[in-house]
Amino acid sequence: MNDKEIPPSDRQALLIAEYALGVLSAEERLEVEELVRREPAYQAQLAAWQRHFAEWLDEFPVVEPPAHVWHGIQQRLFPTEEPAPEPIRRWNNPRLWRWATGLALAAALLLALLVLLRPVQVATPALLARLEQSDGSLAFSVTLQGNGRQLLFVPTGKPDWPDRSAEAWIITTDGKPHSLGLLDDATAVTLAVPAGLASALTPGAVLAVSLEPRTGSPTGAPTGPVIAQGKIIAL
Repeated sequence: MNDKEIPPSDRQALLIAEYALGVLSAEERLEVEELVRREPAYQAQLAAWQRHFAEWLDEFPVVEPPAHVWHGIQQRLFPTEEPAPEPIRRWNNPRLWRWATGLALAAALLLALLVLLRPVQVATPALLARLEQSDGSLAFSVTLQGNGRQLLFVPTGKPDWPDRSAEAWIITTDGKPHSLGLLDDATAVTLAVPAGLASALTPGAVLAVSLEPRTGSPTGAPTGPVIAQGKIIAL
């Protein structure tokens, strides 16, 4: 992408660029997704930024957080409950006060250690895909939204399939294609992810687009040529 393709430095353009990088807050991501749905110009800007960052993002490998991070988060959210000690009724017993003082000191030390050793906060990675044609040109930019419940397809060029419809598919690990729905000729489309396919939308999963009759594939599988495909990546 050259400098002339980079969107102007207004607030919306900067938000769209940061969206492509996956660094926005949840509220800002919703704002950008609404802009992209309403305005074809913003769709083109998002596609341009995704092209701009694609080669750079491909250099970063997918990194899984260490197991102890998730364990630490689980312990903080769902701590193991210990049985409460039996109450001691002899409040004037000096041993009781020495024991209580020691327990308070131990609790203070434990609290200090928890603050110092607080687990690293792990952000949910942003998932996206570049669906390319056979000549390597970008046909659709795809972003996973709504905690994996929706996919936003943004076309990056002028369609050329008269009297046909573009249908989106996900290829599961068994090699079987599953339909995600029909795409619009020239505007962004948000497709709901069927509940049974949500778990398949992970880094490395393949998305594809085929040309079908106007009402979609009559067989539940691609019947026309595949015009674009690509893998999901995590930022």
